[in-house]
Amino acid sequence: MLKGFKDFISRGNVIDLAVAVVIGAAFTGLVTAFTQSVIQPLIDRIGAGPDAEYGILRIPLGGDQFVDLNAVLSAGINFLIVAAVIYFVIVVPFKKLKERDAKVESEETELTLLTEIRDLLRAEASGGSAGRHGSPAGDHTE
Repeated sequence: MLKGFKDFISRGNVIDLAVAVVIGAAFTGLVTAFTQSVIQPLIDRIGAGPDAEYGILRIPLGGDQFVDLNAVLSAGINFLIVAAVIYFVIVVPFKKLKERDAKVESEETELTLLTEIRDLLRAEASGGSAGRHGSPAGDHTE
């Protein structure tokens, strides 16, 4: 049971996912602080401050209740910043790395196949043995 768990944890996808979650959580905290400290005051300036009773982005409902679109806009900007940075910093480079690894792997496979073909042709030319599909070495019908 412990070996199975170790094999599961050792797989690359699980480790990649764990790293992504940790980096994402840390980065989200950073972007949230930036949004609340820099973006939110700018939004409050446009749509009236958080203490204002009326504003473009603040709709009173009566009494002390109101719809605060400033907070919604700030959360939307926060989400877009996090999504964009994670995409350009993590997803795009990881995708390019996988494509490069796949290209190297396909080149190795192609090299292996060409080496096998060369060895078969060499053996066929020198030994006169039966070909790979059971046809005589000299009998090439296409």
